[in-house]
Order: sequence, then C-alpha cells, then structure tokens
Amino acid sequence: MEDTQEQIEQVEQQVEETVEEVKEEVTEKVETTIEEVKEDINKLKQDVKGVAESVSNAVSSKVEATTSSAKATINEIKDGVKQVVSGNSGCPYSMNGEFSMCSQVCKVSKVLQKNPSFECVKKIVLWEDIVQTGILFAIINLVFVLISFCNYSLISLFGYTAFTVTISSILFHLISLILSKYVQGVSLNNQFTDQLKTLSFHVHDAVIEKQVNNIAELVNTILSIAKDVFGCKSVYLSAQFAIVFYLIGCLSKCLSNTAILYFGFLISFVVPRLYAEKKEVIDQQCSKICALAKEPLSKLHSLIPQAQTTSTKKSN
Repeated sequence: MEDTQEQIEQVEQQVEETVEEVKEEVTEKVETTIEEVKEDINKLKQDVKGVAESVSNAVSSKVEATTSSAKATINEIKDGVKQVVSGNSGCPYSMNGEFSMCSQVCKVSKVLQKNPSFECVKKIVLWEDIVQTGILFAIINLVFVLISFCNYSLISLFGYTAFTVTISSILFHLISLILSKYVQGVSLNNQFTDQLKTLSFHVHDAVIEKQVNNIAELVNTILSIAKDVFGCKSVYLSAQFAIVFYLIGCLSKCLSNTAILYFGFLISFVVPRLYAEKKEVIDQQCSKICALAKEPLSKLHSLIPQAQTTSTKKSN
C-alpha cells in the first residue's frame, strides 16, 4: 500500500510539473503572438498614415495646380477684355473682335486642326522627318518642272507614271520566273510587290466619316464667313476682304495658275520651318511693325462708322 501511495504521489508530481511546463510554454507563445500582433498593428497604422499623407499631398498638389491654371486663365481673360475694351488701343482687330480678318482666319484654322491628317501634314511642313519631306519636296518640284517646261499635264504625268510602274513590275516578275526556271539557285525578290502585300488598300468607314464631317464643317465655316462679308455685316470686315480680293485679282493677272500654285507650295514648305527656327526674331520684328502701324490704324479706325444695334421688345 505504501508503495502504491508513493507511486500515486510521484505521478501527481509529474502531472503537476507537466502542467506547469505546458502553462509556461502556452504563456510564452501567447505573449510572443501578442507582441507580433502589436507589431503588425503598428505597421498597419504606419502604412495607413503614409497612404493618407500621400493622398493628401496628391490632392493638395492637384488643387494647387487647378487653382493656378484657373488663375492664369482668369488673368488671360482679363487681359483680353482690357485689350478689347480699351478705346484707343491702336489695333483695329482688337476693336472689332470677330469682325476682323484675323478672327476669320482663326476660325478656319481651328477647323483644319480638327482634321485627322493635320498632325501628319504638320510633321511634313515642319521637316520633322527630313528624308520623307525631302523626297516629297523633290517629287513635287519635278512635277512642276515637267508641267511648266515640258508641256505635260497632271493626267498625262499620272498615266506615264502608272504605265512605267506597271511595266517595270511585269518585267521584273517575268525575269524572276525565267531565272528561277532555268538558273538553279538564283531567285529575285521584288521589294516593291512585297511591300504592297503588307499594305492594306482599304479605308475604314470611321476615317471616311471623320474626313467628311471635317470637310462639311470647313465648308459651313467658309460659307458663314462669306455670308458676313457679302452681306456687309461689318463695314470694316467687308473692306478688308475687298482689299484681299483686289490683290488676288492683280496677282492672277501677273502670274499663271501654275506659278501661283508653285509659290503656294514653296511658302507652305519654307515659311513654317523658317518661323519655327527664327520665332523670336520674327516675333520681335512683327511687334515693331505693329507698334509703328498702331497710330495710323487707330486714326483709320476712328473714321469708320461703327455698327449700332438696337433691340426692341414687343409686348402683347
């Protein structure tokens, strides 16, 4: 019996020791887990603070940028209003606003800038790709030389060019067939036909729709300007266009149609690039000319009768 009691006591002691060890291990694990959870919570707090700060900085920067752009726009509007309102500013364009030739040209220019091909034409006339623009410039010059000095027409040039390209393609194809049939290991590849295979001779409906809409808008803009000019909506506007029409008539008497087209071609290929390179110098000279012409233009403008509009309301 005594031995049994001793064994029971030993077992109880071992159980108590085991329980104490388990408690210690569990408490250690719980404490470590709590510490890890606290660290994760602190990290999350820091991340949330960082995100909030970045969001607030981004929002504040956007608000500042929007505010600055709005202030700049307001200042521009104020300057424009001051220029229009100032009675003796000296420039008839600023006094007449929409009734000036500059404003009418700007209307047409804005419509042309909406054209899908505007960016491509802009790159060509600004010589951004020298090779492409140089080849086009040389081809157009050759066409003008053949028309002016060799008595060719555009239709005849098109016919001869298409005939030459077609015959060359046929001959090249026949030669390549003969060489591949009778000469072993020799083959010719027509680079022109290979490039034509990769090209798509198809214009999408969306592109056609954009071009038609732009052309319709351009025609309507020109018709609106013609209505204002021929209907004498403003004496000053009609007088400006009358001078331009007279100069066009005098110029057409001195030059042929081909010469006028050629000079227009040279101006379109030379003037934009020249202005892009010498913009500061040209702007300075233009400002000097405007300053010299300010006083006589203001005197001339004072002699032109201003249109007065009266509105009457009918009451039933």
